[in-house]
Amino acid sequence: MKLAASIIAMFIVILLIWGDSSMWEDDVYAVYYIDGDVKLGIKVDDDGSFIGRVENKVIAVGSNEKYVVVKQLTSEPDVISYFVLDKENDNIYLKPYEVIEGPYTEPQFTKLNQKLDLPKFSETF
Repeated sequence: MKLAASIIAMFIVILLIWGDSSMWEDDVYAVYYIDGDVKLGIKVDDDGSFIGRVENKVIAVGSNEKYVVVKQLTSEPDVISYFVLDKENDNIYLKPYEVIEGPYTEPQFTKLNQKLDLPKFSETF
């Protein structure tokens, strides 16, 4: 009985390790966890390949049909940055700086949100 339980436990651990590392998805966009980093990327294929859009450490994300919004904790302690991605202008051939708007401070992001009616943050990490 102990052997069967051990085999089942090992099987579950293997599935978790080999499973999809994405923590949030919206169409081709995903927040994923790789080697301790939490990033936003655009999926290249169904095999788990991504092209980065916002680097570590993504702490919140939200989306609607037009935009993806990202909240990032920067390397400076207690500094939060905000980013906006216009889905319509993005594709896998563009570099992040060509499609990502930001970083914004919270007051700048709030003002932009009022202008563009951005989505709310729906997932926190």
